Amino acid sequence: MTEFLQLQVKNEDKTINLSFNNDILSFEKKKNFKGTNKPISIPARNILSVTLNDSRIIINALVPKDKLKLKLKTYSFELNDESAAQTWKDTVNLAAYKDTKKAKHLKVFINPIGGSGKANKIFNKIAKPIFDAANCTYDITLTEHSNHAKEIANKLDLKPYDAIVSASGDGIIHEIVNGLLSRPDALETDIPIGVIPAGTGNALSICLLGNDYGNSVPHATLNIIKGVPMKIDVCSITQDEERYFAFMSLNYGIMADGDISTDHLRWMKDSRFVLGTIQALLENRNYDCELAMKVVEDNIERIRQEYNNVYNSSPSSITDIQDKPRTLVNKYGTVNDSNPIKEWTKLDGDGYFFFAGKVPWVSKNNLAFPFALPSDGLLDLMIVKRDKISKTKVINILQAFNDASHINMKEVNYYKVEAFRLTPKNKENGYISIDGEKAPFKPFQVEVLPKIINIISVNGKYST
Repeated sequence: MTEFLQLQVKNEDKTINLSFNNDILSFEKKKNFKGTNKPISIPARNILSVTLNDSRIIINALVPKDKLKLKLKTYSFELNDESAAQTWKDTVNLAAYKDTKKAKHLKVFINPIGGSGKANKIFNKIAKPIFDAANCTYDITLTEHSNHAKEIANKLDLKPYDAIVSASGDGIIHEIVNGLLSRPDALETDIPIGVIPAGTGNALSICLLGNDYGNSVPHATLNIIKGVPMKIDVCSITQDEERYFAFMSLNYGIMADGDISTDHLRWMKDSRFVLGTIQALLENRNYDCELAMKVVEDNIERIRQEYNNVYNSSPSSITDIQDKPRTLVNKYGTVNDSNPIKEWTKLDGDGYFFFAGKVPWVSKNNLAFPFALPSDGLLDLMIVKRDKISKTKVINILQAFNDASHINMKEVNYYKVEAFRLTPKNKENGYISIDGEKAPFKPFQVEVLPKIINIISVNGKYST
């Protein structure tokens, strides 16, 4: 919090005061059409830069356009006292960047086919001018093929960069995470990942900024400029002899069908999941599987209480309470090991869907895992058994993701687990979706690696 600081400047031959008090910049702008002065108030977080140039003070900031939107504005005023202006400028800039570094240097990955081919345009038209106004610099790569971002992140010299930025959907983030975690120096790498929502699916951005702002490029760009690193858990997945990582979700059954089988309908965004679900129900598809899981909690009220305790704690308290050593070693081995599966909880049968997540929001208006925490070392897992539910009820459950009321439905089993193994049965072809990407239709095992990646967030928490 700053003390009251005032600077006299000229605005169109009229002397006005630029006031900075309690981290709020305020002044009166030119008269509006009603003949009255228009008051302007800008929080320090939204101030991108304050500079002096040719006896003028120039302020770049993001200001509200309406209830949900921000727009980039530049204010320029003639100086009365350059010495006083220098002190005022330094004080405001210090408050604007008190929690983060100024003028970041960024490595940016843009998927040119992301967002129906609009990702590059979105970055250059909206995000780039905001980064420029904040004096950020960047090195841009347009991805050319699948896993291109993974290949680069795996070998990139990270020292020059303050953050890696994805301008696409969640697929490029998945590639960056896998590239970083497959590096020889993975455990020494703390570079944070920033997210610009420029794809058809922007789940991580929605988790960071909330359902209202998650698809807002100005809000996301501001978060990269002003946000703080937040350590998150990542899932380690093994299939056959392969190993890869997921930051978001793993699904089998209805949810995987709705995700992967309708990939050609990505332009329809959330509607395609409903279509995929209806199609799977009409075709009466079989989702037999064997499931073994290391359950930590299966009581929804205890899960709710623990979530509230952690979420309402400060980020520093969360770190103290849940601090676990960073490791890439699988505590529970791989899908090819027989132990410790013998001691795990086992389910065997046909389920309509099996859905696991490390993030609360899986898309806009879909709060599938309301108790997911970024770094509790656990995976939220949801199961709906086929023999206990009608097809209509399946649709009702998916629609209830909108307000997370599905967790109160008796047909929904909600768990906190450390690990699980899923083996599809009675079927040679089907869908397994990992972070929204199609995975081989084979048995797979998953466990949580605590606090292994940094994400830039507003306040060190996921939004609900």
